[in-house]
Amino acid sequence: MASPVVKRPALGQVATLGSLYDARSDVFLPLSLFDGSLPSNAVETTQHQSVDIRIINGGTFADKFDACGIDGELGVSVLAGLARVDGSGLYLSHKRDTNHVVQSSLRYDLTTVEEKLNVTASGIKERIAPKILDTDVATHVVTGVCWGARYVFSAQRQLDRSEDRSQVSSNLEAQISLLKAARLSRVKDITHTRPENSTELAVFGDNLANVNYLTDFADARNVIKNIPGDIAREGDGKGQPLVYTLMPLSLLAAFRILDIKADITYRQLGPDCARRCVQLFDDIRGAIQRLSDYFARLQTHQACVPPEHIDSIAQLLAMIKSQEVILVADFASLVKDVRSGKASDHQLWARLTELIGDNSPHNILSAVAYEDKMDVQDLLRHEGAHLVGYKGPSVSALLHGNQHDDAYIFYFNEHVRHHSEVWEENLAAFLDILKDRSHHKLAIAVDQDAVDHDVHGTSLEKPYISHLRRGRVINEDFVEKRKVLAANCVMRVAEDALDRSVNGKPLDRRAVDIPCPHYDCDQKLLCNWICGSCQSAVEYGVIDDLLYCDCGASIYYKWEFQCNDPKHGSYWDQYERGELLQKLKALEPVEDLNILILGETGVGKSTWINAFVNYLSYESIGDALDAEDLKWVIPCSFQTQSVVDGKFVETEIKIGSSQSEKDGSGGQSATQSTEVYTVNIGKTRVRLIDTPGIGDTRGVDQDNSNMNDILTVLRTYNNLHGVLILLKPNAARLTVMFRFCIKQLLTHLHRNAANNIVFGFTNTRGSNYKPGDTFKPLNALLSEYKDVNIGLFENNVYCFDSESFRYLAAQKRGIDIGHLEDNRRSWEYSVGECERLVKHCQGITPHQVRSTINLNETRNTIHRLTEPMAFIAEKISASIDVNNDAIKELGDLDLTQHELQQRLFVQKETLKSEKVEEPQTVCTHDDCVEIRTDFEGKTETVTTIYKTVCHQGCYLTSVDRNKKGHPELQKCRAMNGAGMCKCGHSWMDHMHIYYKYVPTTYQHRDAATDRDLSRNADTIQLKQEAIRMKMEAIEEFKLEHQQVQEAAIQFGFFLKRHAITPYNDATIEYIDMLIDQERQKMKVGGSDQRRRKLEKEKAQYLQRVEVLEKAMKQGDESKLLDDTGVAQLVDSLYGLPHFGDDLRNIVKVHENAADSTYRERACNISGGVHFRRRRERNRTRTDERRNADLGEGPSAPLNTISSYEPIPGSFPREPTGGTVRAEPRVRTVVLHEPPRRLGIWGTLTRFVQRF
Repeated sequence: MASPVVKRPALGQVATLGSLYDARSDVFLPLSLFDGSLPSNAVETTQHQSVDIRIINGGTFADKFDACGIDGELGVSVLAGLARVDGSGLYLSHKRDTNHVVQSSLRYDLTTVEEKLNVTASGIKERIAPKILDTDVATHVVTGVCWGARYVFSAQRQLDRSEDRSQVSSNLEAQISLLKAARLSRVKDITHTRPENSTELAVFGDNLANVNYLTDFADARNVIKNIPGDIAREGDGKGQPLVYTLMPLSLLAAFRILDIKADITYRQLGPDCARRCVQLFDDIRGAIQRLSDYFARLQTHQACVPPEHIDSIAQLLAMIKSQEVILVADFASLVKDVRSGKASDHQLWARLTELIGDNSPHNILSAVAYEDKMDVQDLLRHEGAHLVGYKGPSVSALLHGNQHDDAYIFYFNEHVRHHSEVWEENLAAFLDILKDRSHHKLAIAVDQDAVDHDVHGTSLEKPYISHLRRGRVINEDFVEKRKVLAANCVMRVAEDALDRSVNGKPLDRRAVDIPCPHYDCDQKLLCNWICGSCQSAVEYGVIDDLLYCDCGASIYYKWEFQCNDPKHGSYWDQYERGELLQKLKALEPVEDLNILILGETGVGKSTWINAFVNYLSYESIGDALDAEDLKWVIPCSFQTQSVVDGKFVETEIKIGSSQSEKDGSGGQSATQSTEVYTVNIGKTRVRLIDTPGIGDTRGVDQDNSNMNDILTVLRTYNNLHGVLILLKPNAARLTVMFRFCIKQLLTHLHRNAANNIVFGFTNTRGSNYKPGDTFKPLNALLSEYKDVNIGLFENNVYCFDSESFRYLAAQKRGIDIGHLEDNRRSWEYSVGECERLVKHCQGITPHQVRSTINLNETRNTIHRLTEPMAFIAEKISASIDVNNDAIKELGDLDLTQHELQQRLFVQKETLKSEKVEEPQTVCTHDDCVEIRTDFEGKTETVTTIYKTVCHQGCYLTSVDRNKKGHPELQKCRAMNGAGMCKCGHSWMDHMHIYYKYVPTTYQHRDAATDRDLSRNADTIQLKQEAIRMKMEAIEEFKLEHQQVQEAAIQFGFFLKRHAITPYNDATIEYIDMLIDQERQKMKVGGSDQRRRKLEKEKAQYLQRVEVLEKAMKQGDESKLLDDTGVAQLVDSLYGLPHFGDDLRNIVKVHENAADSTYRERACNISGGVHFRRRRERNRTRTDERRNADLGEGPSAPLNTISSYEPIPGSFPREPTGGTVRAEPRVRTVVLHEPPRRLGIWGTLTRFVQRF
């Protein structure tokens, strides 16, 4: 059983024998049990000269209490502030705000005298003060005092994050341990142990009068050496109290030494309760230190941490520190209640937990959320990366100031850092780039969470590294590139041999499928070669002997080869020049198959294309599931639902991500502009031309813009083999939207394309792989077109089911949506339908794209001539009036010969074009456009002036020229995070211009006439000649006006005879529907702006239809134009003597401005093994035809495939799988075709539009 007598360290408190003590509040009372001096025989004194030294390596309360002999009961009193500490006891209350330190201490105790009170000695009872115990103020009396001196020497060293804590701690402990032998050593023996610059020394003692500030361990040694002398010089030479012996008053009462009248209630806390309290305060103190360190670190890492988080940590830290004071006061009250018997240990702990509340150590530490992210920043910064985050420079600013050719940009965010399987791989790759000192480069790490207002990073599916060279992206996913290079046969060419200025490729080019030149490699194996830089297929240009890739073009003999055969090794080999050229010229031509994909917004075009790519790659869904990654070319997304705990939970499955494409999840169309994806099936190059949806969520204007974009891309190609119109199978009736979309599609197709139109139905599993409810309304709608053979037949209807692809995508994300067998059948059926579609398109006569282009340009010309015709008439009238006035002046005035000579000219009002060398971001909003009608006060000259140039010399290179609302414009420096420009208008109102119109007045003089008249004519002759010239000009102006009007009529009649339908008669109904929707929105507070815009569009459309119908009625059947006639008629307009040259000059400017509007993205997928197997089962082939006969290229034959002929497969030894990158972040834009000149027809349209 434990002794009731208590040993309590003095902790700097001074008391004497007989002093009363209250253990409930741990206070020495200023009262004594005795009222006089004690009998001499009652005090036993023992002399000591003992030293006790202990090393303390921890800094927690528990460590300090243990080293200083403090039990749990006293420790609780110290924590509660009940036990006052002073002198050496201040060591216990000394605290630090950081955990980034290493601390080692030495406790030095010197005992001199021990005094004990014998409470049973004679005469003691008589010395007890009367009435001193009438109250319960005390619980104990001091019956023993141990005298001497206690000093605590503490060494504390700041710890750098790069240092090893255990090593630093060991070094510090070794230094302070030398003080143990301080009394036996000389000063010089330890003078070399000076602390490092970041080490602080401190000493805590009961008598520091003679102790100066410690500068090194030698000073500490001197203090220890002088301790005995300092004690001897003090008063009685005993020193200060070290330990008190406390005897309970209840024990004295039991010995009948005194009579206690008051009821003294006292109980100690249980050992477990006291231990838990000490541990809790240690945990709280540790959490505050950790939070303080975290907050200090946040100050130097503001680029990677949200500002609001830093503010929240500052507020939390201040609140915790203020509540800590309150907690200590409340804790003291609770402890006294337990010791007084008013509460139990359990009640104390429950109340303490309640007081702490949400500020528990665990909750405090949970606020430390960005520690590892700052570690990543430190790592990247240490290796030399520039950081783009919440503060600091932007990516564009860093790229603008880049002095090196190469730049690497590492994109990531918190989500992908914690959940992406390729995070570590990409981080390691970026570190490799940083550590590579072989060449200079700019390395940027972009925290997409910090720049989520940027279009590029609103949705990041995985981390990736983008490689730029001279500001141009040459590799959008560096890690994926390395994987592709490891799995493919690679070619490379020296930078100085590469022409990067090439922005187009010849139509007749062939994939470089030749053996590797290395002597150890199989010379019979044809390899699919890709460029090591851009990863696109290397192709041979037949007409120029250049090899093309996405990087540019280079002469064939400059290239080096490295195949993926392990026997090849890491060497690069070259062919002998003549041998290589021979092999290149022997390459078989590639059959082109161009399929235009159209459909209503939301029908699933992008998903279908992704599914098509996978159907080509895998015969069964089992093969696709076994593959390592999902193949995709267009980002898209969909939602799937699952049941969790009886509730439906929706999960979004995202496939890919891109800067220019949306994923379709936010209500916008996934495809934002027309893109071309090439898929190689053996020797057939299938081009899937993906288009923005009809019925775009942004309105009719956007539909028109989208259609113009489609036609711009189609100019690149001569033939269309198929026009696939995708529909859903569940449209049971002819809704306004359905009618509008179908008719809008047919309006823009030449009637010669009717045989190439096929209908594809998506998600047909629910309709048993048939057109379903859509068949009846669609068939009824198509039956309206009597003049063309267009309908729903077995050979032009294809039923797909993309649900199996969605199943595959979900499985690749770790989500099982079930119904594997259903999806297996869906996959197999869809593979068959894709094969049937390709064979059908191969077996029919291709549609010549020029016909559809001419058709739509004719329609656009008629639309645009509505207003410009009045303007042209006004201009001609103004010119006639000017010349009539001049004739009158010549007749009325008596002019000198010199004055008459000055009037030998004809005035003409016109426009001229001037090219702008660098792109300018201009606003096209009505508020930022000025129509000028004043020109030198002579006549009116009207031109559009973009008076607000928002960004002169814009650095964006991927923006289509003169295209309003290009998605890339969101990245222009003039736009803020919300997509608003500094001019106050949306990015959708802006465009890039490379030319401008300048108003001018042209005065024409006949030089020969001028010269003859100057020599021979008299005044009358001069007048007559001047009048003749002006009257002749007037007649010519009238004739030109008549020719333009007749051309408009012929154009309209051409449209009537060659279009499937001249115009969309469902447009007005569709616009009325949109207007009605806006009216409903207005009832709940919506804006009226969009309704007014729709009303204006409706009026303009009605005017266009009226002009078109008038032109079609006036057309002359005998003068019906064909495609050639259209071009000839436009040529005749360019031949107008007065306005023709101006049109021709504008043509030249517009041809230059349209060079960068063509895009093609190579997927380079070889057809799956199943296509070759089917080919081997069916060897029947039809006769070859030449594409050259159809204008496709000089020597590209077209194989006509019968209805049962399989798709041409790969060479039997040719590797399958191709070079599709698994999960690339963004696809590379490939300009596979040369930019076709806009031509006079397209330029006429644009010229008239600009008037």
